[in-house]
Amino acid sequence: MGLDTDLTAVPTAELQRALEPISVPTASPLAFFTNWARTFQCHPARVFAPTTPLQCRQIVELARREKATVHPVGVGHSPSDLACTNGWLVRMEGVKGLISLSHTANTATFRAGTTLHEVHAALLAAEPPLALRNVGSISDQTIGGLISTATHGTGVSYQVVSGDVRSLDLVLPTEGAPVVHTSPTEDPELFKASQCGLGATGLILTVEIAVEPAYRLEEHKQSYDNLDEVFENINEIKGTAQHVRAWWYPAARGIIVARANRTYVPPQPKPSLLNHFLGFHVTQFLLFVSRYWRNFTPYVGRWAYFLARGSHTAIDHSHKIFNFDCLFPQYTSEWALDAAQARAALDEIKVWLDDEAADPNGQRVHFPIEIRWSAADDIWLSPSEGRETVWIGLVTFRPYGLAVPYRVFQNRFAQICAAHGGRPHWAKEHNLTPKGVEALYPKFEDFKRVVARVDPDGVLRSEYTRRHFDGEDIDARFFKERRG
Repeated sequence: MGLDTDLTAVPTAELQRALEPISVPTASPLAFFTNWARTFQCHPARVFAPTTPLQCRQIVELARREKATVHPVGVGHSPSDLACTNGWLVRMEGVKGLISLSHTANTATFRAGTTLHEVHAALLAAEPPLALRNVGSISDQTIGGLISTATHGTGVSYQVVSGDVRSLDLVLPTEGAPVVHTSPTEDPELFKASQCGLGATGLILTVEIAVEPAYRLEEHKQSYDNLDEVFENINEIKGTAQHVRAWWYPAARGIIVARANRTYVPPQPKPSLLNHFLGFHVTQFLLFVSRYWRNFTPYVGRWAYFLARGSHTAIDHSHKIFNFDCLFPQYTSEWALDAAQARAALDEIKVWLDDEAADPNGQRVHFPIEIRWSAADDIWLSPSEGRETVWIGLVTFRPYGLAVPYRVFQNRFAQICAAHGGRPHWAKEHNLTPKGVEALYPKFEDFKRVVARVDPDGVLRSEYTRRHFDGEDIDARFFKERRG
């Protein structure tokens, strides 16, 4: 069978036989899924590991006939239960590779399961070399997963990465599992919905994305011990380079601001085995100690700031500067606020954290709190829709993968961000109800209408979307324990 095979004429038994080679045995480790942070896990009813677009179509068509639900997943880097399901899970890592690129149009097309590491390598191998226009803090995700959650980098002139998408090929869960091509001119409503579709608008097969001639970034990192002064000037700081981001260390009362601009001089990275040993292994051990002696936690934050403070410059390939080591498994929360709210929100967070630090029984904060920016966009469910955005994110590390208290701390952080009109990052834990989504996203009803059109039988309705979009009573901690 070819990709254009009419699956409506294929008997169900033949579809089942065709999928047997990519059906993961129940006893296989691949049949049990856990996200990168090891905070959520599931044991789906069936797991498939396709390697071709046709197999993706066959899975969707068989699920439609058997009234099953299908949920695609890449590497599962989302630190929420977004990737989990008790239905059929489709592991897309095998559907990968560069399909085409155009130096004239400055675009490249990849299979959805291609990781960003593979994307960077393929673009740098082009002649002449190419690069993505903007990248987030990591490159472990698949490009399909990246698009599905409107993942962002930083830069007030740069939209979320989904804003660079030029077209998508999707498998729809309607009769025959057809492949449709969407773009700003071809079914533009489906395109807008799928630029941040959370897996609900179709199974993404290919992503055409904007690229530019390969460049390097020259990044200057500078620490500041006067936190109030930085917050006072935060709206000016955000525009002092093409890509600005900051890491705030609450226990040390210090902040590091990184400013990066394009350059074409040779790379000048500054690797250091000693810094890696101190920053990773020693820090993780200190966090482990603080798990049992909570009042030691601030000293770990001060230690980390001590290692990072000062003035540092590095020049390297763009993705190597955009990316940084996320260190350890973590609980994380990130919110997108109108950029005009940055100072007010940060000031309120600071007052709260100072109060907690002064209370012997208060919360003990990990580090850092990351601050980034993105330009306004018109993607229906993008947290940056309609406004220039400041992203504020925090982590609570899990040293050696061990659990630590985090819910009270992150719930209060979420309350403050929500009070300032914030929208949560879709890939991170949040408690938005359908009414909450509707209040924050003017195009939510349009999104639901498109989903109803392309998936009338709910084949792609995961537990996550049914909770947050449909209001089903599915506990946010449902996948905290192994379930069959």
